[in-house]
Amino acid sequence: MTLDAYIKSGAATPADLARKTGLSAASITRILFGEQKASHDAIKAIVKATRGKVTAHDLIFGAPRDPSEKRKVAA
Repeated sequence: MTLDAYIKSGAATPADLARKTGLSAASITRILFGEQKASHDAIKAIVKATRGKVTAHDLIFGAPRDPSEKRKVAA
């Protein structure tokens, strides 16, 4: 499952993931939109926080969210 699909499913908001991972909500959003590549530590933290629903493969190779949807992200 991509990070985009995970967030769109209602499982978490970027702010929820930030609290669970120790990353900032801004970093989660930048990763979501492909504006920032997730570091090794960020990938591990996101995979753990999502209980494996978002995989390392998804974070590295998954398509980012369409930038036109940026204003719709709830922080």
